[in-house]
Amino acid sequence: MARREDRSVPKPNPGDTCTIQFDGASRGNPGRAGAGAVLRGPDNTVISSSREGLGFATNNVAEYRALNLGLESALNQGFRNVRVQGDSQLVCKQVRGEWATRHPNMTQLCGQAQELMSQFDSCDVQHVPRDFNSEADAQANRATNLAEGECQEDFSGRGYGRRGY
Repeated sequence: MARREDRSVPKPNPGDTCTIQFDGASRGNPGRAGAGAVLRGPDNTVISSSREGLGFATNNVAEYRALNLGLESALNQGFRNVRVQGDSQLVCKQVRGEWATRHPNMTQLCGQAQELMSQFDSCDVQHVPRDFNSEADAQANRATNLAEGECQEDFSGRGYGRRGY
């Protein structure tokens, strides 16, 4: 009997590294808000793009929700080492513990991000200029048109799949 060829989508090696780019958007601040995240492979190709409608929120809330969206996506896809890039200096410095979080809602969102970050073998958070975050910005802006809680995720088809599929 001939051996059947496995045509399933290959999963990333558990040691694989990805880069998470995140951004939040709020029309009005506060206003209609969305979160966006882009995962890139070691060769800088886009693995997946995610977005979530947030309803009425501030830009800082949207930034944190975008970070958490990207971290969850990377965990779901089996990545163990991540580089995180965002253009929100506030969020980057707060999750690294360099700046205090005083607002209760921001403290909760920061704690969620730090809990997600602790699930990786390594997680490096970097603040980047807005010009280097344009694809995540585009996802966040698309997300402002989604209903609150509505999530969408696109995969590039480059052989990376969700854990457990």
